[in-house]
Amino acid sequence: MQSQTIENPSVPSKKVLNRARLNFGLVNILSSGDEGAFSPFHTVIVRALGGGDTHLGFIGGAMSSLPGMFAWLGAIILRLFGYNRRALMWTMFAGCAIQCGIVVLLVLAARQFEWVTYLLYGYLSLITLTCILAGAGGTITMSWIGDLVPVTQRGWFVSGMSILSNLGLIAFQFLFAQLSTRAEGFMAYAALLGLCCATTFVAVLLCLTIPDRRTQAVKFVSSDPSERLDYKYRPLWLLVWFESTWRIGRISLAAFTTAYLLDYFGLKLDKIILIYMLVNVVNIFMLYAVGRLSDNIGNRYPLAVISCVCAASMLLWVTSAWWGIWAVIAYQVINGMAGSTHWMLLTNLSLQVYPPKGRANFLSFSRSFVGVMGLAGSTAAGYFLASMRGWSFQLWGAEINHYHLFFLGCTALTFTCLVPLWFLGKMEMPDHGENPAENPLD
Repeated sequence: MQSQTIENPSVPSKKVLNRARLNFGLVNILSSGDEGAFSPFHTVIVRALGGGDTHLGFIGGAMSSLPGMFAWLGAIILRLFGYNRRALMWTMFAGCAIQCGIVVLLVLAARQFEWVTYLLYGYLSLITLTCILAGAGGTITMSWIGDLVPVTQRGWFVSGMSILSNLGLIAFQFLFAQLSTRAEGFMAYAALLGLCCATTFVAVLLCLTIPDRRTQAVKFVSSDPSERLDYKYRPLWLLVWFESTWRIGRISLAAFTTAYLLDYFGLKLDKIILIYMLVNVVNIFMLYAVGRLSDNIGNRYPLAVISCVCAASMLLWVTSAWWGIWAVIAYQVINGMAGSTHWMLLTNLSLQVYPPKGRANFLSFSRSFVGVMGLAGSTAAGYFLASMRGWSFQLWGAEINHYHLFFLGCTALTFTCLVPLWFLGKMEMPDHGENPAENPLD
């Protein structure tokens, strides 16, 4: 594979960028697509190892929040290695090694079931480490895109990359849905995770095909104000506010949707994976349309509309008490507007708002702060659900239980994310030397 490093800040050609977004998409598929498709298996594995609602709440929060909590590690790794590509490759290689450790643990669970309690906490610990490295890798990836891609082409670039990533995720979800009907027991789960490990290693090698740039990461703490993160930068805290309320509500809901479908509707795992796959199918069309729209009108308005619609759609989990599984399917279709599309808009808005120097630090600090809030919120939700288990009452001919009340609270919290976006639109953004007039905030 050929390796290319861009030392000067000149803008790469459209051909170079098009090839780079293709390869970025492939890297995301191989490093994250299979893991995303595997995520419903975590509920089954944790329960098989003797875990309960509290453990499910922790692992759901860890997978959604720890990548954010430890996003700051990505900025430190960038400063250590100096280049985006080198930093990402070593981070992904470490994640591959931890995945091998999880495979070994599952094999032990199949052979030494009397160790189940120790293996449960070992499993939770190793998953936690993979989430930490995923957070560092996310920071490096976003910083790399910000350093490589011009402002007016980021919607086109990230949407194309994400479309390919979603196609790969759909393929893995379909594959894992078929395998889940045959894969039962710890040895089968170990084989599936072995596949994840192999594809991650291929993704490490594929990074060599993407043009590199020197990092502009700064320190988090320094006596020199020009060499440290500006903690008084107001847009930073508005974006933290937005993402905290959005993620706590969404993470808390997502942490228990698989358990709800298993317990309330009695669905099999293959059907649950196929239902989740609907999000990524809709996401592909949304990414194509919104990516080009945001390059013309900005990111804030589309982000606000999508956030509002997706928050409202969370009420469908409550109405599933009356409408059944069709309410969940409708939610997955509407929720297709979120996922990668929401991530793309928030990423591009952050890349636009934060200055190039220290951008990795702004991105990682905000994600870390949000990650702490998300993990605390989802873990508390696990305790809340555990304490209310068995509670229910009849309303309009349907049984309302602790799940439905919980989903209602998640919806109300998620709606509040629109407030900081309104304040952000009232602020005058500084000129970071990236032609912001060509890509307005609104």
